[in-house]
Formats: sequence, C-alpha cells, structure tokens
Amino acid sequence: MIHIGLAAVLLVTPPVDQAAVREAALSSGFQEAYVGAAGPIARAIHAAYDIPASVTVAQSILESNWGRSKLSANERNYFGFKCVTPTSPGPIALRCARYPSTECVPAPCHPVDAYFRSYASIEDSFRDYGRLLTTSANYAAALPVRSDPDAFIRAVARKYATDPEYANKVIRLMNLYDLRRFDA
Repeated sequence: MIHIGLAAVLLVTPPVDQAAVREAALSSGFQEAYVGAAGPIARAIHAAYDIPASVTVAQSILESNWGRSKLSANERNYFGFKCVTPTSPGPIALRCARYPSTECVPAPCHPVDAYFRSYASIEDSFRDYGRLLTTSANYAAALPVRSDPDAFIRAVARKYATDPEYANKVIRLMNLYDLRRFDA
C-alpha cells in the first residue's frame, strides 16, 4: 500500500476558507455546505492515511455539531481531541485550550475542566484525526477493516466514545447524507 504524504495531497487541494466554513455552519442549508467543505479534506486524509472519508466526515459532523460547536469555531477542533496534558497539544495542534466538559469515567458523570487541542486550520484538525487513528494502539483493531466504513467505525467507537450508540449515530449520518460518495 502506498501512502501519499499529506502535505503533497493538501498542496493539490485548495485551502479551505475558515470564514466560509463558519458561515456555512450558521446559514440555512448548513448541512450540505459543511459536507461540501469537509468532504474534500476527508478525501485528502483518506489518500494520506487510508481511512474511510465517509467516517471522517460523519465523525466531524457529530463531534463539532456541523462546525458550529465552540470548540470547532474557536479552536478549529472538529473531533473533540483533548490534550495529552494541559501543556502538551501533540505534534500538530498549536496549544491547549481549557473548556468545561463532562466525564463519565469514573462514574457517575461529573463536570470537569478539560484541555482541548487548538489547531491553526480545519485541515490540521483532520490531519491529526488521521494520524491518531492510524498510530494509536487504541484503534489498531479498526485498521484491518478500513475498507468497510461501518466495520471501521464500530471498531473505532469501542475506544473513541463512551456512548454505546456512537457508531450507530455515525453510520446514520453516513446514510442520511450519502457520505460514502467520498469513499469512491
């Protein structure tokens, strides 16, 4: 399998206008506008990391509320990635930003302040998603089934989310918005 470097892929993909993504998220018809902006980036991530673009778009929708969440609007974090420590954003993010959150491990669920990754661009957020899913041992079980988007997200969801319906929610988004078209 040949992986094209993401930098090379993003050079041939026109840069995304951050203001346009934000505007699309606030306008009527924002769903299709968001999918139209996220789809080409997800294809670039697929070319670089060989993960289903349909899953990438659907997870970004679910995690960022169509790019309308405070985390995506302010920090360009479209996948809800937290920092490793309050001062360690990882190799792609610029910094860590503090936001209120809810943690359910250990139970019961309780409010906390958490540190989330802040990115320079939507492309960097998506690139970190591709990097994390293909390098973390948490998602190693998903890699052998990456040619099947449904099986892939079911394997990813086991470690990605505590919501037992998470994979089903992602699959519903893939079906409702015909996101598998980005896998072709």
